[in-house]
Amino acid sequence: MPEISFHDFQNCYCFNLRWVSRVVTQHYDHALSGCGLRVTQLPILARLAAEDMTMADLADWLAMDRTTLLRNLRPLERADLVYSVPTGEGRKLKLVLSQEGAALLEKAYPVWRAAQQSLTRILGQQRWETLINDLAMTGENLTGGSN
Repeated sequence: MPEISFHDFQNCYCFNLRWVSRVVTQHYDHALSGCGLRVTQLPILARLAAEDMTMADLADWLAMDRTTLLRNLRPLERADLVYSVPTGEGRKLKLVLSQEGAALLEKAYPVWRAAQQSLTRILGQQRWETLINDLAMTGENLTGGSN
């Protein structure tokens, strides 16, 4: 058996990205708690505010399998923030942001912006821009540019 180095795992891309993701998620979730939303739900509402999408297209945009997307959509549907309608193309469903969802998104947006700005202050504008560009490049390279 090869010698296993704990240091190797401390420097693992996946471990570090997931760790930072959890910490950053907690930061945003804390800020959004008064709105009754989680930060993982906000991009779904924002994307549907821009355009109705099929579940398949939304899952692709989020780089998420459909089962996980359904798990994330259920609370939004139960709260009447999002609803689905048949597309007329077999079993395809189109997701639509409800008026309640649009109102909650409007309420949550400034709260999200404040959380975003606080992280930008912590990191500094230049570091933030470099980081977001590096993350986007990594995602595009790993997915073949599908987002």
